[in-house]
Amino acid sequence: MTSSLKAVAAILLIAGIGNAAEKPVFRNDQVPAALLARIRQTTWHPGCPVRPEDLRQLTLTYHDFQNHDRIGTMLVHRDLADEVVMLFRALHDHGFQIERMVPIEEYGGSDDESMASNNTSAFNCRDATGKPGVFSNHSWGRAIDINPLTNPYVKGGKVLPPAGRKYLDRTKSWPGSILKEGFAVRLFEQAGWTWGGRWPDRKDYQHFEKQAPQ
Repeated sequence: MTSSLKAVAAILLIAGIGNAAEKPVFRNDQVPAALLARIRQTTWHPGCPVRPEDLRQLTLTYHDFQNHDRIGTMLVHRDLADEVVMLFRALHDHGFQIERMVPIEEYGGSDDESMASNNTSAFNCRDATGKPGVFSNHSWGRAIDINPLTNPYVKGGKVLPPAGRKYLDRTKSWPGSILKEGFAVRLFEQAGWTWGGRWPDRKDYQHFEKQAPQ
């Protein structure tokens, strides 16, 4: 077990997580052929830094904004799959809320549409926001955007998605908020992830990433 996985496991143990009578679903599987075909049609193209076969399909239980358990799907790089399963298990058992979780292929690969729907997602081979020609870490399946409407991207007067302006006051908490002193930030940072809410030139409150070891 890697050090980051051990850190997440320690959080689960301290919190007494995993003792519920009805266990939720947290699964790491190969991406099925039908979804691989959709990836090639929407979110991947020749020249992308990973092959679609390098991704894994995660099936994750989460609490929606009405506190009902839902089953979501996320695509991440295979090297991070087990770790992400543990992270989202910890979020679920802590009571963290997520409005929606479907692969961005459901939006034809449109990051704008996915964000506007407050959809939590990971893999999408695309440019980094505001940096044409530079691959985002989403292109490797090594970045996750959580509740992007509730936790918008902010640079100067630019807010993405635009409806995220409602949530710019980060002293307030809404369902699914990611706050600098909150559980989600502590959880991901202890596992070695970077939170976009700490970047000095912009704030990407929805965004967590973990680059490949050099």
